[in-house]
Amino acid sequence: MSELADKQLKRDGTILFISNLVVNAGNYGINLLLGRWLGPSEFSEVSLLVTLLLMLSFWALAFQLTAAKYIAEFTTENNQLQLSAFLTWLQKLAIFVGVGLAVLLVGLSYFWKDFFQMQSSLIFIIFGIGMPIYLLMSVNRGVLQGQTNYKKLAITYQVEMWSRLIISLLLVKMGFGVNGVAWGLTISIFATWLVSGSGIEKIKNISFDNQKIIKFFLVVLVYECSQILINNSDTVLVKHYFSPEDAGLYAAMALIGRIVYFGTWTVVTLLFPIVVKLEKEGKDHTKYFFGGLMVVGLIALVIIVACYLMPEFMVTVLFGAKYLSISPLLWFYALATALFALVNVFVYYNMSLERLLPVWITIAGGILQILLIVSYHQSFRQVIEIQVYLMSA
Repeated sequence: MSELADKQLKRDGTILFISNLVVNAGNYGINLLLGRWLGPSEFSEVSLLVTLLLMLSFWALAFQLTAAKYIAEFTTENNQLQLSAFLTWLQKLAIFVGVGLAVLLVGLSYFWKDFFQMQSSLIFIIFGIGMPIYLLMSVNRGVLQGQTNYKKLAITYQVEMWSRLIISLLLVKMGFGVNGVAWGLTISIFATWLVSGSGIEKIKNISFDNQKIIKFFLVVLVYECSQILINNSDTVLVKHYFSPEDAGLYAAMALIGRIVYFGTWTVVTLLFPIVVKLEKEGKDHTKYFFGGLMVVGLIALVIIVACYLMPEFMVTVLFGAKYLSISPLLWFYALATALFALVNVFVYYNMSLERLLPVWITIAGGILQILLIVSYHQSFRQVIEIQVYLMSA
């Protein structure tokens, strides 16, 4: 990697990092306003909707990271025919999986309503119809990530956030409630897909090693699934086991604590294609790994200290006095998320090098977390302790 290219990469990476901070701040702003407007009970439904999107994102991230890895490889090899054929194949697979997810959400909407103690099944129908486009959008983002086109990638995140913010808040103010939030999410997905189109020509009947790609895709898919289990299963299980009021309080705590995770996700986004390219070129990439780990650790430390020193202030400012009961546990939840963010950097680095042992360890951790929370959920603290101990291990 030349000095000029390295400088441009750092500059564009900085743009993406700042953009993602703005996006995360905007998404937090949406949820904070909804938490104040709707109250704990209805906010628990909004939180569940957002959590479901995050849980289904293991499919989206599998498509995005697979696209990023092989676009980076084909670009390095300057093989445009294989690159184009690969993209066509991956988009077809995304449509197929997206339709399957839509059928699962829409067809079982009444079951989901009862299981999660929701007021209406309509939000699952609204949410489900956007799934095919959601996965196609993720493929496009993977192309941009693999090409290290971080400026355009940053624009796609901005479009998603601002369209969701404007539409969701407008519809909620018009009286559509949680259904308005569902429409906001779905419409923002469509808007982002339109903006994220990569413009690469699609060419059919060009051979490439799709068995190797499928193997990598499945590894990423399984790991992302374990990530989702670790990062979101607590919120979903609390929604099932606790009252709507308590579930809303826990969702607010989780939203504040996860500032660590969302604030550091850009590091992984930047790290993945760089490591792939440098490994392909036979160059050292360990400095990027240790640099990423240090950045994540520093950001996490600042947030944990803030949650420990002024929890009541943070809760009051962000959600209001009716959520104050969660303040003593705020730093503890932030610690659990920080440990997970550090694990995430390590696993993604090894996964980009096709070292899979850390992936399987994390998968086991995700399954164990669900089993433990199902068995032990007498209080919020007990649920958080399970996460802290597992991530420490």
